[in-house]
Amino acid sequence: MSILFKGNTENKLKALKIAEELADKSTLPILRKGLRDISPEVVEMSALLIRKFK
Repeated sequence: MSILFKGNTENKLKALKIAEELADKSTLPILRKGLRDISPEVVEMSALLIRKFK
């Protein structure tokens, strides 16, 4: 999943969808990387998934 996240925006969104399906604490590092991304879509999706943990 982290390899997908190093690609373009499309691959990052795929990685975030995988993280959403897994929905466990092991995906938090990927979601945190998404918050620092340039693409607003990636940042928004990461933020939404992080909020689900709390």
